Amino acid sequence: MRSYAALREKWENWLSDFDEYLKKQLHLERQQQKKATDEQKQAIENGTYPAAFSMPLSLQFELTGRCNLKCRHCYNRSGDLPPDAMTVERWKEISKEIVKHGGIFECIISGGEPLLLGDGLFDIMDILHDDGTSFMLISNGFSMTNDAIKKLKKYRYRWIQISIDGSTEKIHDELRQVAGSWEKAVNAALMVADAGIPLAIANTMKPETIEDLPEMVRLAYSCGASLLITGEVFPSGRGAINEELLLNNEQRGRFWRLIDEQRNLFAKRMQIQRSMSNRAQLEGVLDLPVSGGIIRPNGDIRLDCIAPFVMGNLAKDSFYEQWQKSRNCWQDQRVKDYIESVDLYSGKSALHQNHVEGDIVL
Repeated sequence: MRSYAALREKWENWLSDFDEYLKKQLHLERQQQKKATDEQKQAIENGTYPAAFSMPLSLQFELTGRCNLKCRHCYNRSGDLPPDAMTVERWKEISKEIVKHGGIFECIISGGEPLLLGDGLFDIMDILHDDGTSFMLISNGFSMTNDAIKKLKKYRYRWIQISIDGSTEKIHDELRQVAGSWEKAVNAALMVADAGIPLAIANTMKPETIEDLPEMVRLAYSCGASLLITGEVFPSGRGAINEELLLNNEQRGRFWRLIDEQRNLFAKRMQIQRSMSNRAQLEGVLDLPVSGGIIRPNGDIRLDCIAPFVMGNLAKDSFYEQWQKSRNCWQDQRVKDYIESVDLYSGKSALHQNHVEGDIVL
């Protein structure tokens, strides 16, 4: 008969093993980011990489704060926001101004739910598309129709990303808080893939659903996805408020190992990508020139989705003028202090709750 002491020792060794695994993975992740950052810094010194960008390489357009779901983990609290200050006409004006000053390589379209703009979405995309911009469109799939797919086919994409948070309706709909949202998301993914548009599926895990990952991987593959992006709930917005959705280190270690197992199984069929830790992402751009940003539904130009800093506002002001004043924001000491405060494992900041407390204007 096994003794309590022996069982306890086995349990402690198991936890220690997970802890060492997490430390190793985070170390590798940060080292890879540091290497890429150092190479860019060296290129700047050598004059082969710009020390500043006259225009961003990419921008994320959060076209609306409106959403047709009520996700418990929504990082920017879509649906809770004041009415959009940025109208379709204002987005079109900003898009034309961007094109006038040289354009951007890629535009990430998100929300809220961007499909709620109807034909206004395509009017905005047309302006950038005609200038050679490619897109990444992020949608919950709830409003995807055959008519929308026909219109979306004309554009160039890295991918269209559909969010599916579990292999079953029960898992997904409980997190997304709207009945039938899983079925609509799966149907949207199938429509995207059938139209020949590159499909990525984004999946968020909470403590109770970690063991669902193998089935989730199979669902993504059966939908025709070339990429599954899976990660834990980001401690931001409603994700920070609903703390029961956040993983602890034991759960995180189990989750990451499952990801590794599934990567090996699907290595030649579908890419499986784990969301990078918040700290590693932020460290990767620290001290580099600002090359992108997020324009929010209230007109704010945000530095990053996981860094609560605002570089300006476009409800009335010129994008180009705001950009010229904001190109060195990563060097601001307040930004550096924030990054230093972010926990390596959980991604929580000791200084500020992202999308819970108000943003910091630089």
